[in-house]
Amino acid sequence: MKKTVQIVSLSVVLLMVFSIQGWSQSAPAEALKNVTIHTADGNTIQDGTIVWRDGVITDVGDNINVPFDAYVYDGGDSLHVYPGFIDGLAQWGSPDVEENVSTPEVPGDPAYDRAGIQPQRSPSDLIQDDKIFTEAAKMGFTAANLGLKGQMLPGQTDLFLISEESTADNLLHGGIGIFAQFEEAQGQAYPSTTMGVMNQFRQLFNDAKALQQHEQYFASLSSNYPAPKKDKVLEALFPVMDNEQPFYFVVDTEENIERVFWLQDDLGFDVVIVSGKEAYKQADALKERDIPVLASVDLPEEPEWQKADEDKDQPEVTEEMRIFRDKQLEAYKADIENISKLINSGVQVGYASNGLELKDITKNLKTLQEEGGLSDTETLQLMTQSTANILGYGEKLGDIKSGRLANFTVFTEPFMDEESKAVYSVSNGSVTEFESESSGE
Repeated sequence: MKKTVQIVSLSVVLLMVFSIQGWSQSAPAEALKNVTIHTADGNTIQDGTIVWRDGVITDVGDNINVPFDAYVYDGGDSLHVYPGFIDGLAQWGSPDVEENVSTPEVPGDPAYDRAGIQPQRSPSDLIQDDKIFTEAAKMGFTAANLGLKGQMLPGQTDLFLISEESTADNLLHGGIGIFAQFEEAQGQAYPSTTMGVMNQFRQLFNDAKALQQHEQYFASLSSNYPAPKKDKVLEALFPVMDNEQPFYFVVDTEENIERVFWLQDDLGFDVVIVSGKEAYKQADALKERDIPVLASVDLPEEPEWQKADEDKDQPEVTEEMRIFRDKQLEAYKADIENISKLINSGVQVGYASNGLELKDITKNLKTLQEEGGLSDTETLQLMTQSTANILGYGEKLGDIKSGRLANFTVFTEPFMDEESKAVYSVSNGSVTEFESESSGE
């Protein structure tokens, strides 16, 4: 990529500006020109230009006047620019969970952390530098809602701007929600079953409501009312009880999604389903409840017999085996079509890796397009604007528009192309250049 800087009469113009208006606090503009811009709605701008200043896009189009003070990157008419991808829930940089299978003194009433109940923990306090952030940027990610590894309630989820080793310093919004799952406590400790986890959720909400009421009484009544005992775990649940935060609830099976519905009806919280591999089976209910899904693209394996070359001689199969294969293939196709079925049902769908390795994302997205009914536009929206909307940042992230944060990635080819490589990542206006890999020639 060529780089040029417009400097004609710059010193004279700056002197005039500073003399009339005084010293400006705005940073110099930056611009990327002569590129193909792909917007989240599937449109493209040929020979396009993007201008940004102070981390915010100020102009986008094919006939843009570049500011006199802009540092200009020239794409040479060969590069493709996409809105920065957003991971709706990743565990990048999270400390590993320390194994703890020792039996507590009272197995039926262990300490909060032993039971996996830690909603007060914040990723912004705990995430670690990791090469995964560099790899994520190279894949096109410029933002991620990060959660911590753990059991039932591992902690808060925080929205970060992805900027390689500086990611931990780029917190955009702390406490987007609370990470929840039907994950039992380790070893011999309660809750050790899914039903136990559900009961524990109910008990926690009852305890939190009692503490909240106690705090309110103490603040409003006479001084002889006893002071409440502080409890950081229960207090961390107050925003969920008050519908100021949602649970980001990781569930996959139809039955577990229905269990989330039961808890929601009982406790009254807002929720975002994460992963939801069988969410299509509950599509109508999700639509009716207005529950969005940050869907996994961690796809099931195609049946081995289906992978076999049709031209080769195949062993004879019994009628019973043929019926089994038909059902197996039907289930596989249904799971592959999960996201497209949700979209067609009117459910709001975004993307979450939730443990999926970065190297598998592009391959799986191609499978979703070839076999799962996703269009190019739906795929791009899934990774960008739709996820931003679910996270509550649809006016700041998710597309290349004036007024949005300058979050986008510059690729050598369309991003789904096998030969595509990231050249530049722009996150909050900060530009990271990736060194090209040696061809070995």
